[in-house]
Amino acid sequence: MISFSKKMRGGRRSRQSALMTSVAICGLAFAGQAFAEEEASVEEVVVTASPIRESLEKSLQIQKASDNVVNVIAADTIGRFPDATAAGALARLPGVGVQRDQGQERYIQIRGAPTRWTTVALDGINVLGAEDRVFRFDSVPANQISELVLNKTLLPNMPAEALAGRVNITTYSPLDNPGFSGAADLGYGFIDMGDGPVKQYSGRLSWANDTWGITLAASNYQFEQHTNNAESRFDDVGITQLRITKYVIERRTQSYSGKVQFAPDDNNRFTLHHLNTEFNDFEERNQYRFQYDKAWSGTRNFETADLIGVPVDSQWEDGIFSNGVSFTDLHGEHTWGGWDVDWRLAYTTTEFNSNIPLTSGVTSTALGAPTRANALISPSMHLQVNAIPEGVPRATLYGTVAGPDGTLVRGDRWFALDQSSRALPITYTTESSANLETEAKTAKFDASREWTSFGADSKFSFGFQYDDREQNNYSTALVRPDGTVVSGNANGFNLTKIAGELGVPWTPDAFITSNAWDKPWDFGFLATYMDNVAMNEQARAVMDAARAANANGGNYPIFAADPRSVNVVQEKVASVYAMNRWDWGRHSVTAGARIENTQIDTSGFAAVGSKLTAVDFSTDKTKVFPSIHYNFDYSDTLKLRAALISGHARPSLADMRATVSISDPGLTVSGGNPNLVPESAYGVDLSAEWYFAPSSLLAASFFHREIKDTLFDSTEIVRDERYNFDGVDRRGYTFSTTMNGGDGHLTGLELVYNQPWTFLPGALSGFGFQGSMAFVSGEFTPPEGGEAINFPGTSKRLFNATLFYEKYGLSARLSYQHRTHWLDEVFASGSSSAGNIYWGASQRVDLSVRYQVNDYVSVFMDGNNLTNETGVRYQGSEDRPYEIENFGRKFLFGVRANF
Repeated sequence: MISFSKKMRGGRRSRQSALMTSVAICGLAFAGQAFAEEEASVEEVVVTASPIRESLEKSLQIQKASDNVVNVIAADTIGRFPDATAAGALARLPGVGVQRDQGQERYIQIRGAPTRWTTVALDGINVLGAEDRVFRFDSVPANQISELVLNKTLLPNMPAEALAGRVNITTYSPLDNPGFSGAADLGYGFIDMGDGPVKQYSGRLSWANDTWGITLAASNYQFEQHTNNAESRFDDVGITQLRITKYVIERRTQSYSGKVQFAPDDNNRFTLHHLNTEFNDFEERNQYRFQYDKAWSGTRNFETADLIGVPVDSQWEDGIFSNGVSFTDLHGEHTWGGWDVDWRLAYTTTEFNSNIPLTSGVTSTALGAPTRANALISPSMHLQVNAIPEGVPRATLYGTVAGPDGTLVRGDRWFALDQSSRALPITYTTESSANLETEAKTAKFDASREWTSFGADSKFSFGFQYDDREQNNYSTALVRPDGTVVSGNANGFNLTKIAGELGVPWTPDAFITSNAWDKPWDFGFLATYMDNVAMNEQARAVMDAARAANANGGNYPIFAADPRSVNVVQEKVASVYAMNRWDWGRHSVTAGARIENTQIDTSGFAAVGSKLTAVDFSTDKTKVFPSIHYNFDYSDTLKLRAALISGHARPSLADMRATVSISDPGLTVSGGNPNLVPESAYGVDLSAEWYFAPSSLLAASFFHREIKDTLFDSTEIVRDERYNFDGVDRRGYTFSTTMNGGDGHLTGLELVYNQPWTFLPGALSGFGFQGSMAFVSGEFTPPEGGEAINFPGTSKRLFNATLFYEKYGLSARLSYQHRTHWLDEVFASGSSSAGNIYWGASQRVDLSVRYQVNDYVSVFMDGNNLTNETGVRYQGSEDRPYEIENFGRKFLFGVRANF
């Protein structure tokens, strides 16, 4: 395994910073040369200070001309995209909810649907997200985007594997932007929690004549922040547990791309494109957990607790989460004999890997009821529970001592938490690491031609597509040389014990620093950060010594791939479609169907104790997806739309894994479900769009979906012989897995208003507004029946509002986003944790300011989360906080050049 030290990280930062800075500087240098040598070309480029209005105008033009229901965000006339990432842009579209991680936009939910119902395409090719089918939208930088098209209804020439929407990311084309051009930006800022730096730099160079075009782009965005996290748990009596976590995070998104285009004549164009994007999350975790319900003695409720000898454990991490996408596409566009022919060959790989070594400190009874000896080294406390919305418990700590009669009582007041080995005498290491990699090959062919049908000007299109996808994944565990997998607790790799046996140092107290925790919340006591990096390095040195001992006949457990987790899933999709568009003046109809055949082959292992038995499964299904879209141009400015559509959302490849774990004593099976089928839907869309002025829109859209085979984690009884081996009949075992449930529905209304307020007098005419409201309702029936459940991710109301100003070289945008609470996790009825988990209502205020210094240079400032929004999850009701997260405000200042 790899150890990531601060020194190594700093070295990589320096090299990468130098590379990215060089790209930006080269861009400016080339710009100077271009200005001197190609004055005529430069004179054709009109740089304005209205990127928001130009983007809005171009976006609405594309939306109005589309045959299906879409929302668009486009770059302006010189290729400036109005946001830093795809996630930030999509957050402003109607009906789009954003899920953030540590305050950073990452995933989107369209029309209140689960994240898995959205697919993503790069230049028309669907790509799997790095996290299985879930795409990270913060991984695509702005300088490589030409358009973002959110297809809310799908045409037959698009893969049918989306129920909520398909986001097509169109990348920059040099042949569509002839001449020599470029863009570069440099930015630096800070996050107010921890005062960590924020750095951004990117560059793009492009050149094209009538025949050849080439563009190169690269970008880097990184920041360091401190994050606070508090997680309370409750039972029917009162508070049971509190977990406090302090994160120190460094996140880095890097991307580079290149595109070469060749157009030998007006009827042929060839494009070769490669894009690579990588996200790394370096995470240090300082976590302490208090188990109130296992205290030696005392009372607790929902308001206060007075406890003696509260068990405490700790967990320290120095880990890295890494994921990325590599995409290569060969594309041909031709006009032959009246036919427009388009073909693509694409190869995509994704990875989602985590290397998360964990070191834990516990007593011999861990979080269980303590012995008297362990209670004496554990804190006693008076606790203000604060079981209110956004409430964080506050404790007054004391020592624990024996009273005159031997009864354990409070001792002296503690103003700081004891983080030493006296309170946590046993330390052990484990690892929560995994590797998930996918490989996809795509061949796509489309052809169309114009003709006359039923007295109307028509366009007939047909095509086929073949996708071959394979996912490999495994996780890491402690494995002995004899193949035995060891539990990840104090009985696994006990650092205190094994270091003593091997005669190597293990000094956990040496890693307690004097760096105090940030204090946006008052927990009632003080604590300091650990030196997680140095601790991890010493823990790895102990494991390296164990590995060396194993080479000489030892049998110590070491980190290795868990043989019980190895799994391969292969998905092959063959599809064909045909559609026709009829145009009768102001009326147009596009109708057709897509047929998709899907073959799934999955192989893995069934683990029964330490014995592994190979298992594999296959399925083969074919489905037809018809659709019809009707558009009516009531006038030049008013467009009415209606659509009847169908589609499906595929289960994650991981959910279809063959690998399971079997307990014969418990009569249970748990793991993947190769028999899952896609969630499917049919529905209707109705909309009215009034383009009443330049860059202006007033619109209303209604949608309804009837959904079948919804996915849900549940249990069922094994009724076939799939797990019968070694002479054991396992029919009748309880199978815990992801299942297809009952039917559901999703219904909503979207309202949109966009307008530059040019009707205002003088300086006020620079103001404008973009806004939308969405009202959504959706629920489904779980597999076991009973009461309907809301779809995870469905907020009943979403509101986006942006007030912008563009005049006198200034371009500023103040954005506000609000969404009501939404379901996050569903617990099975009757479980010990009964009570579903919700994210509380959230709101976000961001500010973006640009000032055009001259025709080529502008300065900018971005401020995110200006109201310091706190993320809150609760269980059942808002006065049962489940997780509270605070991550601070982020500011970035910089300079941008375009030529």
